[in-house]
Amino acid sequence: MKRTLGKWEQNLLLQQDPVVAKHIPETVLYSENNLDDLLNRYESVYVKHDTAGQGRAIFKIQKGSGKFHVNGFTIQGTPIQQLVTRVGEIQHLLHPFIKLGRESGPYIIQEDIKSYTQNGQPFAIRVHVQKLNNEWVIGGMLGNIATGPVTQNGIVNRMRGAELITISELDIQMKTVKKIQAIAIQAAKTIDSAFPCREYGIDFGINQEGTPILIEVNTTPGISGFAQLNIATWKRIVEIRKMQGES
Repeated sequence: MKRTLGKWEQNLLLQQDPVVAKHIPETVLYSENNLDDLLNRYESVYVKHDTAGQGRAIFKIQKGSGKFHVNGFTIQGTPIQQLVTRVGEIQHLLHPFIKLGRESGPYIIQEDIKSYTQNGQPFAIRVHVQKLNNEWVIGGMLGNIATGPVTQNGIVNRMRGAELITISELDIQMKTVKKIQAIAIQAAKTIDSAFPCREYGIDFGINQEGTPILIEVNTTPGISGFAQLNIATWKRIVEIRKMQGES
């Protein structure tokens, strides 16, 4: 069985590349002290399970008036919106079976980069990167945008209610698109050196200063979104996969 590349290990790998390191959010392992520290410096943060996917076990946390606002999805994928008075109470949300002596695994904390459209909708960009003849190429790019209740927690994942959108509809400058592609290629090279794969799905946001921020690298990326949004791009990714098998 292929091992999983956790979010914390990703962060450590990406920090080693001086180009990519400039484009990743501040990330630390979860602890009550680390959470308190980041919330004293950022308006909001995300607490994420190290290995869970599909938008599960991700919580947006804000601190105000001595209370903690927790908004996101449990490890089972259930929506949660709760106000707690002590940071210790968050531990029970992260580890629902802790009373039985079972923890759910490690978590990380990331700064909220506030990747919003001009209309205030959270969005993320997926870059599908593939290795062909020992060179990394961009298979395709698409956007995901939060709508409805998901707008409040900013968790942009189609399994949790986000919607597909084309890059052109996001109205991003071409120079920013090119920069995202370059960072994605460099990140793929960096991850591949320690965790080789034929392709990666790399998620980006764009902060309020217009800087691309690499949110996460997916080592088993799906491509159904490309089929829904642009069949030509989907066909290109599939064709590259075929060529990978032939090379």
